[in-house]
Amino acid sequence: MVNVCKCQKEFKERCTQCAAVSWGLTDEGKYYCTSCHNVTERSKEVINTGAIPNTKIQAINRGLKRKRKLERGWDWYVCEGFQHILYQQAEALKTLGVGPELKNEVLHNFWKRYLQKSKQAYCKNPVCRRKVTVLEDNQSHSDWESEPELPSDFSCPSFVESGTESQKPFPISKASQSETASICSGSLDGVEYSLRKEKGIVKMTVPRTLAFCYLSLLWQRETVTLSDLLRFVEEGHIPYINAFQHFPEEMKLYGRDKGIFAIESWPTYEEIYKKMIEIAKFLDLPRFPDITEDCYLHPNILCMKYLMEVNLPDEMNDLTCQVVKMTGVGEVDFLTFDPIAKMAKTVKYDVQAVAVIVVVLKLLFLLDDNLEWSLSNTAEKHNENNKEDRPWFDFRKWYQVMKKSIDEKKQEWEEARAKYLWKSEKPLYHSSIDRAVAFKRREMVVDLQKQFSTLVDSTPTVGRKKPSSFQFNWAEGDAARTCFHGHSLQGILKNKGQSLTTKNSLYWLSTQKFCRRFSNFIKRKRKGRNPGQ
Repeated sequence: MVNVCKCQKEFKERCTQCAAVSWGLTDEGKYYCTSCHNVTERSKEVINTGAIPNTKIQAINRGLKRKRKLERGWDWYVCEGFQHILYQQAEALKTLGVGPELKNEVLHNFWKRYLQKSKQAYCKNPVCRRKVTVLEDNQSHSDWESEPELPSDFSCPSFVESGTESQKPFPISKASQSETASICSGSLDGVEYSLRKEKGIVKMTVPRTLAFCYLSLLWQRETVTLSDLLRFVEEGHIPYINAFQHFPEEMKLYGRDKGIFAIESWPTYEEIYKKMIEIAKFLDLPRFPDITEDCYLHPNILCMKYLMEVNLPDEMNDLTCQVVKMTGVGEVDFLTFDPIAKMAKTVKYDVQAVAVIVVVLKLLFLLDDNLEWSLSNTAEKHNENNKEDRPWFDFRKWYQVMKKSIDEKKQEWEEARAKYLWKSEKPLYHSSIDRAVAFKRREMVVDLQKQFSTLVDSTPTVGRKKPSSFQFNWAEGDAARTCFHGHSLQGILKNKGQSLTTKNSLYWLSTQKFCRRFSNFIKRKRKGRNPGQ
């Protein structure tokens, strides 16, 4: 064992992980903390090889370990792979306009807390029996090595980077290449991780990386809803499918790793929503920041956004605000996510806003496949006779314009899905023995695709479209795509004293009649009578 006292005299800095000053030397000549086993990038120039027992002079020539062949790669753990995916997703969100605090503070602490709760790091006995958790990146001075703290006000330290922007991901440990590395997976614990089934532990998966991202977005109250997040994923702006392609070349991935990191289906809204609540409860997160009226996720603001999106009159915004106020769905306690509450649930903010708009449409037009067309005839006649005046909103014309636009968008979406290449550019193989065959097959597939695309379609491939919160753009003066934002609701509303009310005094609930028939059906069945009578 290395003389600890001598090391303490030579290297007096505090450990970034446990703040202790108790240093020893590894076989490679690097300083490590004897208290928490954190290894630093600082190394000692060794002249006398007797200072480090059982070490060859070649290994400590410059205090650095000589890399072995690239084909061997680093020793890495599954949690490091997910950490790398989270980093890439956080960087993508930052590119989309999300504040840097999401990665540097919120997502950073959520992930550290998860590693601690799942006993993978920041604990006395990690499940992978690993002495080194997350090492300091020599190009980025971060606080990823500190203990995760989640006080009620969530006052997190910042993720401070050095003067030059580092292109490296979250610090990935470059542990020694073990001669006994698993032949069934590129990661050291791939087999063990795939078989691990511990009660009460939320096992990390690629879909759960999106749940982590949405939790962070919700904490920061960013202008991104869950449906926006999933759309950005599908458009390729956020890494998800084949995200392992961005792993460093030294992180070899094969065998059991394929089942852990390879995804062959798109994420669904309900899936990510449930996983988000599951992770928040597992992490014992405190009550999230309040969703107030000035927040993007408040129904008043989201309704305004969606009214513009679906090309409805601006006057409807006043009605949506009234519905929000009367129903109480805009209250702070109703909107704010509290994982530690007895019934932990969060609002589907985008779905709720659309539901409010549907309620307003039913209040105005009843939507019983009769009244809306009758009001449309009235609006059409008025617009023909009063072309100089402000046009009345014509429901039939709006329906025709929107149906055409939605059908075109749906066709584009279906074509994009049909053309999507699920195979990754970085081929996966079951063992290191199959590596050469897998790469050869991948080269053949790429060549065939190029030849086929040349024969079928000579037009250049359209680049990825720029991300946007809006899927539809409506401009005044476009004859093919009428903009209804400035149209009036005068033909639908009427004066009642000093206020306006809807001409339609009914509200048709489509399920009400069905429920009555269903209850009669059950009663007859219980009496033993023929339900058809």
